[in-house]
Amino acid sequence: MTFLARYLVQALIFSCTVLCCISFGAADETQIHTNQLGMRFVLIPAGRFVMGSPPSEKGRQWNEKQHQVTISKSFYMGETEVTQGQWNRLVSPNPSAFRLGNQYPVDSVSWHEAMQFIAFLNTLENTARYRLPTEAEWEYACRAGSTTAFSSGPITTISCVEPEPALVNTAWYCYNSGLANPPRDFKPHPVKTLRPNAWGLYDMHGNVQEWVLDACKGRSLFRTSVGAVTDTYKENMVDPLEKKGDHRVVRGGGWFQNGKYQRSAYRSFYKPVAVRNSLGFRVVYTR
Repeated sequence: MTFLARYLVQALIFSCTVLCCISFGAADETQIHTNQLGMRFVLIPAGRFVMGSPPSEKGRQWNEKQHQVTISKSFYMGETEVTQGQWNRLVSPNPSAFRLGNQYPVDSVSWHEAMQFIAFLNTLENTARYRLPTEAEWEYACRAGSTTAFSSGPITTISCVEPEPALVNTAWYCYNSGLANPPRDFKPHPVKTLRPNAWGLYDMHGNVQEWVLDACKGRSLFRTSVGAVTDTYKENMVDPLEKKGDHRVVRGGGWFQNGKYQRSAYRSFYKPVAVRNSLGFRVVYTR
């Protein structure tokens, strides 16, 4: 049975048994949207922030120029990365290299497959409100009002064998996920097992890297350095989205990477067909 056929069968069964809902419970639940798959989305307010990193930030890359960005409309951001349980309830088969349980983030998903999952989710709920976050929305939500390298503090080390104070309780990265001495459990971990950022989002740093909506080039015409290149890193941008380029931007670090790659401003990229055992995605629900 094809991927699409499996989806249609599962969607038919699922839609007959579950109703769409908005959850209004504890902890100011008016700020939470919960969908048919049980995916929770946190309301992120519109606002203005400085995107990118200062030259003094340890681990900074050449393509992280600081600039003012305005997010003109509030939106709902996935509380967690898409999990294997959520994926399995909507489509199959599970592509993950680490098939460890429903609460683990789905991995080994290409950008095209992430977009297909979102298309199926929109079809299931008869809407067009679900999509990947833009690169600017992702960093804005990750920072949650912070200006430091991580939402929970500055970067002090790029070592895997000594703890980064701002990450050990908020991110699964190389130190607490495997490379420290003695060895730890070197793999992704269940979502929502560490502390969220100030806006209630989990695993924005670490666990799996996350696809975003923006396209990019892989190298600047005026530089020899490789890295995500877009036309959006300019002053006073409003709701920027890069549509040119044959790569797609990736944000957030993975479970095997050090603090350099976990920073809020860090940018990476892959071809949209690429799959990695450290690569997943997070979904936005627009108002």
